[in-house]
Order: sequence, then structure tokens, then C-alpha cells
Amino acid sequence: MIELPKIKASPVYLANWYYFHQPQYKIFVNQGGTRSGKTFSITQNLINLALEKMRTISVVSVTHSHLKRGVIRDFKVIMNDWNIFNENSFNKTDLIYQFPNGSIIEFFSADNSAKLRGSGRDILFINEANLLSYDEWKQLTLRTREKIFIDYNPVDEFSWIYEKVLPREDCCFIQSCYLDNKQFLPAEQIEEIERLREEDENYWQVFGLGNVAHSTDLIYNKISVTNQLPFGEIIYGIDFGFNNPTTLLQISRDGNEIFINELLYERRLTNSDLIEQLEILIPNKFDCIYADSAEPQRIEEIHQSGFNIYSSDKSVKAGIDYCQRFKINIYKESINTIKELRTYKWKQDKNGNKVDEPVKFNDHACDAMRYAVFTHGQKYWSDIGMVFPNIHLNKINKKTNYDNY
Repeated sequence: MIELPKIKASPVYLANWYYFHQPQYKIFVNQGGTRSGKTFSITQNLINLALEKMRTISVVSVTHSHLKRGVIRDFKVIMNDWNIFNENSFNKTDLIYQFPNGSIIEFFSADNSAKLRGSGRDILFINEANLLSYDEWKQLTLRTREKIFIDYNPVDEFSWIYEKVLPREDCCFIQSCYLDNKQFLPAEQIEEIERLREEDENYWQVFGLGNVAHSTDLIYNKISVTNQLPFGEIIYGIDFGFNNPTTLLQISRDGNEIFINELLYERRLTNSDLIEQLEILIPNKFDCIYADSAEPQRIEEIHQSGFNIYSSDKSVKAGIDYCQRFKINIYKESINTIKELRTYKWKQDKNGNKVDEPVKFNDHACDAMRYAVFTHGQKYWSDIGMVFPNIHLNKINKKTNYDNY
């Protein structure tokens, strides 16, 4: 093996490494809350296992873009931190890294049918496994010779993982939460997670402690994952962030259905960074963009760069009521948006009664969607038979020079 520096390892890393070398286990199920470090820790293990002896290791996630923004990014961070990454050893086209001892780690998405049903491997890691189907799981496991890691947030009350995997005698269950990774988290992330304890008990259980979700008062029930991208008239919604992700959604409407494509979901973007991204992601600057009205300076700077951007109507309850009129179709690669909308729920009071206010957590795409659909819809989508008081239209911050583009 290559001599490595001292590894910054969490308890999640140590648990996976220890149980991997126990012969009675084949499958390692990592169920965890947000920021528990499970994906990062498993990736550390995979690199060590590749160095330990010659192995073929497959890392699979639901889509290609999700891989690149998630596990591949973690892989490069770890390899560079350990000072063993060789750019020439990474085939960027096929997403295969070859180690000096002959080991390879390949990355591919579950929608790649040739890879899904192709040649086998020694070790398998399925990232966000709950987003895959049971058939995809079977196709991958049948072609795995040695051992299997999976990870997921327990946002689904019912899943094939609980029914088909956890009961197996060769399955090792490893549950983690942010406390297992606390030494590596910034204070503001810890504060945001711990705020859930007072905000919503179910969110605290799922995202804070990594326990399985139970039935909740979900806000959006008419949700479908689709291959259809937005078409026809296109609008955009932006929710600004920095420590939280800045989110950009591309949206279109067809009758009583809307179609959503997540174009951006990224932390630590300055406004200059965002404008550079908009230049690439929005080909027609005349298309309407609706953004968080709490950030007028950012909106003005984007407008000065030539984009047709508006402050949004941020009315929460009225905006949600409006969006609920539509069936929401989300493009299959919009993973963060899918995850948000599947868990977006109403607050409850201390007696468990629903309150007309959403839980403020993992709602960045939800907000971006509401900004665009509600603000644009009030002005231009009168054919859906809804009447709004003038107060909402008056609250939209419109600039004459925007309307004259």
C-alpha cells in the first residue's frame, strides 16, 4: 500500500472499516441524517480498499450530474488531501480512476443501462440508494462479487431497503447523525440542524438524528419525476444563498402542470460567481427571472448584467396555495429539488396540529419554485381561473426598464 498521511476519520469511517473486515457481513447499510459524513466516510474507505489490494470498485448514483456534484467531488478532495491524486490516472470521459496497483474505481449512473447490466465488480457503493428502484438494486448486486455499501437519508417511510435489505443476515446496519461528524462541521451548519429540535419533531428525527420518516403533512402531493424538460415559455426562479445553496430552477407550464429543471444548487457562490453561471445557464436574457426580494442589491447587480430579473412576491401561504393547483413534474436529474419537495411539510404546534407555515429547512428549491410560479402566474396565467386580491400584484417590485426590454 501507498503510505498515507494520518487520516481525519470520523466514527462513521471507523465503523465501516471495522465491519467490512468481519466475514459475516456482505452489505453495509449507512442510514444517516444530514451532514453525518456517511458519503465522505464511505469514499475514504473505498480509496483505502483500492490501495489495500487490486480491486474493481463501482460507485453508482441515480444520475450522472448527481455523481459529479457529490461522490466524485468528495473523491477528488480526499485524494488531493492525501496527496495521491494523479490527474493522468483519471479518465474524465469514462469516469474511471486507475491506481498504481491495478485497482480501479469507476463512477456511473443507474440510468446507464449498459453499465447497470454490464460487467461485474468486487465492491459496490450505491449513493442515495433510496432514489434507485429495487430492480436497479438487484441488477447491481447480482454483478458484485465481494461487498456492498449503500447510504441514504431516511426520508421515505416505506422503501425496498427496509423490506428487502435490512432483514438479511449478512447486512450490517450503521446509523449516523451530524454528531458523528460534528468535529468537521462549521458552527453555522450545526446551529441550523439543531434548530430543527424546536422547529419540527419529524424533521429533527430524520435530518437531525437519522431516524426513519413517518407520515407527515406534506405540502405538495401531486409530484412526478419525469424525463420531460421544461418547454415552450420558460421562466426562472432563484433563491439566493451562500452558506445555504443558491438555487436556480428552469420552469415551464402546460395547462395545470408545471415542469421543473434544477440548473444550479450550489453553496458559497458570490454574486459575481452566480452571474457567470447565469451567462452559461440562461441562453435567452429576455426570459423572466424571479428572485428573493429580500436581496434587492443582488437583483440589481444581475439586472445591470443584462438579465430580465424581478423581485418576487414572497407571500408564503398564498404562494403555496397557488403552486398546489398544479401537478409538479420534476426532471429526473433534479435530485435536490426532488428530495426537497418530497419532504416539504407544514409546521405543527405543540399539540401536533398543523400550522399554516412550512418548516424552514431544505426549502431552497421550494422557495425558488414559489417565487417564479406565483409571481409570474398572477400577472400572466389568468386562464387557470384564479382571482387574487390586488395586494399581491402591488407587492411585486417591477421596474419600468425591465418591462421595456
